[in-house]
Amino acid sequence: MKKLYFLLIITFSFQAFGQPDDHSIAREWNEILLNAIRGDFARPTVHARNLFHTSIVLYDSWALFDENATTVFLGKEYQGYRRDFAGIPAPNDVAIAREMMLSYATFRLLVHRFDSSPGREELVAEATALMDSKGFDTTFTDTDYSTGSYAALGNYLAEQIIAFGLQDGANEGDGYDNQFYEPINDPLLLEERLEVYGLEDPNRWQPLAFDVFVDQSGNVFADNIPEFLSPEWGQVLPFALREADLEVLNNGFDSYVYNDPGPPAYMQPSEQDGLNDPYKWNFALVSA
Repeated sequence: MKKLYFLLIITFSFQAFGQPDDHSIAREWNEILLNAIRGDFARPTVHARNLFHTSIVLYDSWALFDENATTVFLGKEYQGYRRDFAGIPAPNDVAIAREMMLSYATFRLLVHRFDSSPGREELVAEATALMDSKGFDTTFTDTDYSTGSYAALGNYLAEQIIAFGLQDGANEGDGYDNQFYEPINDPLLLEERLEVYGLEDPNRWQPLAFDVFVDQSGNVFADNIPEFLSPEWGQVLPFALREADLEVLNNGFDSYVYNDPGPPAYMQPSEQDGLNDPYKWNFALVSA
């Protein structure tokens, strides 16, 4: 099953290129997700999670109506989170039921996840256009699927994956901000020409202070000193990592590390100057 999760993400990610025009509904929603990622802030850990959670709702909406498949999340205890699923009558037309459930689930999830994105308006317009093209009412938000509504079931699935995401360790409720990590070194002021710049600890990360910071997606940040990217992300519940491979290191806070490769080469004391120092040798290679 872990391999299946990985394949789902890879499949949905790479379908964006070189495919014919007669796309599946899952492909169409995946294209909207990829466009939303392109229009959002450059935050790869957050979007890896968005890709995975979207893969869950796409897969569960298909698997629910397949006699040989089983859902991943819906009606299951998933990583300690459970919401019951009471079942729904078998549809007369499986393809339509899947399309309806999948569309409502993905629409609700994406509109929620990209609510604070600078590209939110474009996402909502594109997602609404797809819903309209299928004849699905975006104002329908009911989650009571006991009526036999596959649209309501899609809304319910989105509601539950959103609730799961609010407690999975990503700190989504606070905009994914770092909660514990603090840099040791003061920011490097890039607009100043400095012959010598002292570091509190040259073996630790140093923030960069830009005059104006523009991320890889072209978005201008209000804060000109970008934070360290996701130093606490090891606390997010994983989908394909084993607890046996987890180490909890303390770097001023509990840092969750899977498959720890060990520390990098650190800068040696000053009496060991020169390229005999592995740290300096590696950085010299970058310059070369």
